[in-house]
Amino acid sequence: MPDPIEHRHLKNLTVVAEEGNISRAAIRLYISQSSLSQQMKQLEIAAQACLLVRHPGGVHATPAAEILIAGNKQILKLCNDVLTAAQSANTVPLLPLRLGFSSFVDHDLYEMVCSIHKTLFPSCEIMSQSGDPVDLLRMLESGEIDAALVTLPASGAGLTAHQFTQSRLVVCMRADDPLSKLKEITPAELGSKLTIFRDPKQHPEAHERLMEMLDVAGISSDIVSTNKTPNDLQWMVESGRGCALIPEGSHLQDGLITRPIAGVTWTVDSALIVGRSKSQKTLPRLVQELRRRFRAVAKLPPAKPVRSVRPSVGDKTLPLFA
Repeated sequence: MPDPIEHRHLKNLTVVAEEGNISRAAIRLYISQSSLSQQMKQLEIAAQACLLVRHPGGVHATPAAEILIAGNKQILKLCNDVLTAAQSANTVPLLPLRLGFSSFVDHDLYEMVCSIHKTLFPSCEIMSQSGDPVDLLRMLESGEIDAALVTLPASGAGLTAHQFTQSRLVVCMRADDPLSKLKEITPAELGSKLTIFRDPKQHPEAHERLMEMLDVAGISSDIVSTNKTPNDLQWMVESGRGCALIPEGSHLQDGLITRPIAGVTWTVDSALIVGRSKSQKTLPRLVQELRRRFRAVAKLPPAKPVRSVRPSVGDKTLPLFA
């Protein structure tokens, strides 16, 4: 098993790469050239990779070295953020995190956010506020809450979205529905059976986008029932009022089943929306840790200003709520 990598060796590797010459790097680091060369050899042994390639003018970093250098920069930033948070907690009491959440956001995501925040800042209280996306975004803009977990799109001045999850939308139906025998359902087979929807007033942008996408796919949408919670929506399906669209992997009530729609891939995206207020000091560290956790599952887009995204109607793969 290789020896663990020492942080000071990573810092020295960064200097060597910047200077492109071990002698100049040794002068800059106030250590001997032989000592620096030995450190680089130890680092190569620990990494089990060639890190420096020599040429007449000095050395240049290999791709493996670039990975270590980039990782070192992240480590330094993380250390600085942790120290800043610790100093803030020691000198100024942390204000409670006022966290809003929509009922249509996966509860597991909400619990994860709260758990991570509690681990990072044990003494910081979380004050939860449920509500519709429209109300939560208004509260963010007015400074009544610090952040909110909602489904995209979401518009608001001075707000920033950090997207963390993306789930495919599938048709929810009764298990005894004739369509349940199919592996996937074509728009023609679905016909006019899609009749149960989330209340449009809860998320007007998302509902408008959904209607556009159904129209493009040739699916008629005769809204018979609207619901304010996922449980109510499934209850209406179980009662035989029609079919509904729900995120794939959702917990299903007894007697229900889901099937994908052939020819399209629609997704519902959940994001942590952060307001413009700088008074809540825990949010930058929380967002950083969330992005690290989810990066292991899927590549995440960079943080972006909140806006309503409207892809071309010609697209076959469309994000529903993003």
